[in-house]
Amino acid sequence: NVKKKILILITIIIVIWFGMGIADFNNVSRQFEKPIFCILVNGADDGGSGNYIGLGYSFEIEGNFMPEDEFPGVTKYEAKIFGIVVKTGIRD
Repeated sequence: NVKKKILILITIIIVIWFGMGIADFNNVSRQFEKPIFCILVNGADDGGSGNYIGLGYSFEIEGNFMPEDEFPGVTKYEAKIFGIVVKTGIRD
């Protein structure tokens, strides 16, 4: 009974983690916006470019984040899972 509860709890945690990762990857790669569930480290002075660290995944983002920028949002990104590059992209 206890093993079953632990297994259910672990499954719920994995599903939540997977959902957070999918939401962030969608935000960055399709919407060209900053990730939701990541923390900015080593950020630039433009309000959003830098390294974003999540739970087992990360993004290196360059973009236009100043109010006067004509096309705001992410312009270039590199997505990693456990340190391995899985996707890169440039906004046209």
